Amino acid sequence: MAKTLVVVESPAKAKTIKKYLGSDYEVLASKGHVKDLPKSGKAIDIENGFTEKFEVIEGKEKVLAELKAAAKNADAILLATDPDREGEAIAFHLAEELKIKGITRRVEFHEITKAGVKRGVDNPRDLDKDLYDAQRCRRVLDRIVGYDVSSLVWKKLAFGLSAGRVQSVALRLIVDREREIEAFVPEEYWNIGAPLASKRDPRAVFQARLSSKNEKKFEVVDGVTAASVKADLTGATYTVAKITKRETKRHPAPPYTTSKLQQDAVNRLSFGAKRTMQIAQGLYEGVELGKDLGGTVGLITYMRTDSTRVAPEMVTGVRTYIHDTFGKAYVPAKANEYKSKKNAQEAHEAIRPASLDLSPETVRKYLKEEQYKLYKLIWDRFVASQMADATYDQTSVDIEAKTKTDSYGLKAGGRVLKFAGWLEALGTPKGQKEEKLAGEEEEAPASGARLMTTEEDGEMPPLEQNEALLLKSPPGVAADQKFTQPPARYNEGSLVRELEERGIGRPSTYAEIINKVQARDYVEKVDGGKAFRPTDLGKRVVDGLVGAKLDFIEPAFTSAMEEELDQVEAGKEDRVVLLKRFYKKFREQLDAGSKGDRWVPDPEATGETCDKCGTGQMMKRWSKNGYFIGCSNYGRKKDPCKNTRNLDKDGNVQVAELTEYKCHKCSKPMVKKSGRYGEFLSCTGYPECDGTRPVPLGVPCPKCGGDIIEIRSAKRGGRTFYGCSNYAVETIKCDFKLWAKPIPTPCPACNLPFLVMGGTKAKPQIQCSDTKGCGYKAPASDGDGDLAASAE
Repeated sequence: MAKTLVVVESPAKAKTIKKYLGSDYEVLASKGHVKDLPKSGKAIDIENGFTEKFEVIEGKEKVLAELKAAAKNADAILLATDPDREGEAIAFHLAEELKIKGITRRVEFHEITKAGVKRGVDNPRDLDKDLYDAQRCRRVLDRIVGYDVSSLVWKKLAFGLSAGRVQSVALRLIVDREREIEAFVPEEYWNIGAPLASKRDPRAVFQARLSSKNEKKFEVVDGVTAASVKADLTGATYTVAKITKRETKRHPAPPYTTSKLQQDAVNRLSFGAKRTMQIAQGLYEGVELGKDLGGTVGLITYMRTDSTRVAPEMVTGVRTYIHDTFGKAYVPAKANEYKSKKNAQEAHEAIRPASLDLSPETVRKYLKEEQYKLYKLIWDRFVASQMADATYDQTSVDIEAKTKTDSYGLKAGGRVLKFAGWLEALGTPKGQKEEKLAGEEEEAPASGARLMTTEEDGEMPPLEQNEALLLKSPPGVAADQKFTQPPARYNEGSLVRELEERGIGRPSTYAEIINKVQARDYVEKVDGGKAFRPTDLGKRVVDGLVGAKLDFIEPAFTSAMEEELDQVEAGKEDRVVLLKRFYKKFREQLDAGSKGDRWVPDPEATGETCDKCGTGQMMKRWSKNGYFIGCSNYGRKKDPCKNTRNLDKDGNVQVAELTEYKCHKCSKPMVKKSGRYGEFLSCTGYPECDGTRPVPLGVPCPKCGGDIIEIRSAKRGGRTFYGCSNYAVETIKCDFKLWAKPIPTPCPACNLPFLVMGGTKAKPQIQCSDTKGCGYKAPASDGDGDLAASAE
């Protein structure tokens, strides 16, 4: 019997959808893209309308063969790839490869539920050429810029480096921020405060902050003035000058868009952008909940969106849920409405729960901990978005402090939560300050701001106008020295926010941009692994591209290009016209930028004669791995001298530490050195012998007695593992392997010779290497902090 073939992207989604469609449908997965540009070469025919030379992705031949066989036996084919530009491109490529004739039917599943799947199947459409052209256009732009600009960076800086159209702009933001920090000059200021109380109730003490002197704004910026003001206020008489009471409201934030979800996941859950999207993808495609809850069910709507729109039936449903769960007072008279950002794809909804029958607590036992946390974040945000405002009673008090010669003004205030409203959905314990959420209308303090808080959460004591006040001593008047702070470095959340605010990238690309910025040696994580700091190499790449006056490195240009791509998607801009206009100017700028000197600093003489050849001078040189000392005869064609010494980050010559290990090539002693990937062992016979090996971790191999070492995958982006140093020795060939980093400490529970690093980056722990048998676990101590990076 003929069936309808439905092609989706992931096997997990295929399994969920098959359950809803039944036996008349066959559901198969393309497992992502089936065709792409080849990895090497430009593969763009610029003279022939920027035509791409696509090829079947290596390893996808078997997938396509299976799809072609199923297509031959199907009476209809529905292409149900993801509802975005990338999904449309996959659908077009599938239509080409499966040789579908006539009208090709495209369906979209915005939520993987029974209703969502039925709605998609019942509303097929034609393939959207404009949407596909927008994806093609982006892909061609990325390939042209990546290919040609990488060649420029190779020529001007160092071989093997790369540059990307949007990632380079993100890197520039990180570099510009670091330059702001480096150039920042702190300014001194003083916070002057006085603990005061009513004479009627001396125990009810509140804090007041200095704000003016003789009715003019007054800032204390040095210690001498601070001491003088403190002495004046210590002997002053205090009176309540004015009391202002008002009700303030805190409005709920809209349901999540992709960028806001990534920001809150970083700040509240310590999930990176890429990890957040991977978890969200699983929640969207379907989670096995058991027979009682419907089997495999998609828990959230599509997670790549910049829209805050919510289906009317879900707005009605959540208002009913709020009424039944929290009470009538928590339901606003009218449903809350939110405006999406400019150029938002309103065909999509915001990220929300797919069903209000499946609360986080209902499904918790079926979810991994990270899935539960992200699902609860999405659930709480969606429910809160349709709840009433939180209201506060706010009291502001102006206080006059009189001395014999001057009159100082002080301010105090307090805020008391009168009605929790939407905050109730977040479950914040009473008395705990609730952090601002991504998307709430509040700006971060500006760089160099003087932070003088005059109002705090808490109730002010009853006061009356013109009432005399007591200065409580001790503690007495306080004068606290402060300094203005530079802007904070970007973390993943704040960088996504900056990209979104500048119009750089789109929901489907934020995580990819962040991932590519980190994948290169252009940035490093600092401040506990949370913040981005550019490396010297990253700065030189950005400085070179900016100096070459290439438009694409300008954030405003990249933002304008995103809007042009949106115009292609809307059918208002021709793909080829856009590419021709871009490429003409791009080539002119690239040709001009390729002229002139290289972007590397000139070698600097150290005044030291080479101790190897005796004729050359030791020079301070730059390479993509950092500065080093090298002989001036290093690069000559005849009899070059390869004498070099590494420098540390402070510019000091690294002193090699002699070890007990022997070189596996020549048996000479080995020394410990530092390189781009950390410490390693190097033969003392270098440069005649180039023997190197990883530093043993001090843990013997339980199989053969060799040394366990860290092994980096030869594949770019491959995962690091820990294995035996004899894995490549022909006579032994030991295959012992660990994914967790071993620690040379015996297990206190079962006496196995070593423990391993486990847990997460946020909560690292040490555990027994026999995780299934012994089960010993303990929190990692401060001494294990350097191992936390290997916990995931």
